Amino acid sequence: MSQETLSLSGAVLAGGESRRMGRDKAMLCLKGEPLWLRQKQVLLESGAQPVTVVRKRGQPPLEANVQLLYDTVNGAGPLAGIHAALLACQTHLLAVLAVDMPQIDAAWFRWLSSFCRLGGGAVVRVPAGFEPLAAIYPREALATVTSHLLLKDLPLQHLVITLVQAHQLVAVPLPESDHRRLLNWNTPDDVARIPM
Repeated sequence: MSQETLSLSGAVLAGGESRRMGRDKAMLCLKGEPLWLRQKQVLLESGAQPVTVVRKRGQPPLEANVQLLYDTVNGAGPLAGIHAALLACQTHLLAVLAVDMPQIDAAWFRWLSSFCRLGGGAVVRVPAGFEPLAAIYPREALATVTSHLLLKDLPLQHLVITLVQAHQLVAVPLPESDHRRLLNWNTPDDVARIPM
């Protein structure tokens, strides 16, 4: 099967606690648009279909027509959001994007998808490890994600290492000029660095 025929869906991870930000990061606006909607549009423009938003149960609702999923386990961080999205995934590949990464665009996922194959996704390698929250996972990664959840092995770096070793993810070096694209909004000071 050629890369061009691989089907892709998307998931915006928007279930974080937002403790350091002090308010729900999904509702922060960039150029007048809430981040969850901005990230959903990025995934749609990259060719992902459908695109869901993954939230933690009990968080405020989004718009009525949004396809929502919920973390499968409370207190397990983004691993539970990836798990929920992979459980619902009906495509070969799943593009995952954290809600608080406002400098990722559709071109990012089009670039990453060029490294994907049947049963294998792609993740960028950075000096500190990997960036698992702007990555493409194969549907086959579900078993490994489930195993990490059951073992309470929650760090996403551990998950990515396991998937790379199993040849279910290929690690792609990130060009030096693109490091700024991985900046995320964790605090109000972070938001102040990017025009609203």
